[in-house]
Amino acid sequence: MRKWIFILIGISICSSIFILFSGTNRPVIQEELTQEEEQISSNYTFAIIYPVAHPFFEKVTETAREHASNIGINIIIDAPKIASAEDQAKILQAYIEQEVDGIAIGATDPKTITPIINKAVGRGIPIVCFDTDAPKSNRYAYIGTDNYLAGLHLGETVAKHLEYKGELIVSSGLPTMENLRLRIEGLKAVIDRYPDLSIKTIAYSNGTAPDTLTNIEKMVDTHPNFDGFVGIDSLAGPAAITVWKAHGFDKTAVTFDDLPIILEGVKNGQITSTISQNQGKWGELIVKRLSELINGKTVNEKEYTETIEINSIQK
Repeated sequence: MRKWIFILIGISICSSIFILFSGTNRPVIQEELTQEEEQISSNYTFAIIYPVAHPFFEKVTETAREHASNIGINIIIDAPKIASAEDQAKILQAYIEQEVDGIAIGATDPKTITPIINKAVGRGIPIVCFDTDAPKSNRYAYIGTDNYLAGLHLGETVAKHLEYKGELIVSSGLPTMENLRLRIEGLKAVIDRYPDLSIKTIAYSNGTAPDTLTNIEKMVDTHPNFDGFVGIDSLAGPAAITVWKAHGFDKTAVTFDDLPIILEGVKNGQITSTISQNQGKWGELIVKRLSELINGKTVNEKEYTETIEINSIQK
């Protein structure tokens, strides 16, 4: 049974990854361009490097390509096939050697990637981080969610659904990722507010769907009397849906991101609520900020997009 679950999840993710890197046939929306954007040469090339190839980033790809097309920028999308700091470092190094004009990166491991970011900036290649930050590097800006506040949002959401009491099991991804670490900090801060609410265990995956699924199954088996589930990363929601279906659970599950499979889980009752990051905005902001940096403009060091709760009441 588990073997077939892994196979089905693998097929679904591979299909979505193909869509992510194959581009989009949507018509380009013509926007009014700023004077600075009109001055950008079509010879410029920006590389966008994701932490891992995953359907979550489809909206980022679409909006980045859409806006870049409007101002004559070439966009390259790249990512490790699995969440690997070493693989991502090699990808970043390759684009430095190619002398692209700007780079945006979601750092899988800030410690590993920071020296390479600094090398790029030292060579005159502007870098912005998005989704997950490398805050001690010389990157010019971070674009994305305030992940500590997102963790607070996640915590208050699950607390509300459990009426502020019960035991939680939590699934997260790679412990090196800054965004996930901050979300967990925010979640724990909320739990500390309510004496009858506690975290029973947190399971960390290696950033793959099969490992995430195995972790959740183990937590469910080890802690059968848990009251609620919290998913910290985008892999947790789809895996929880599979487990909830298999066990026939009617238990609170709150997770991150607005992938179609997660929204379907909300609709069908496997997911109680999910927290969306409005990641579609990131692609446009990445292109705009790198363009401004090339033109010698100053950009805000941090630019946050808000999170919103999606639940079945809003269908």
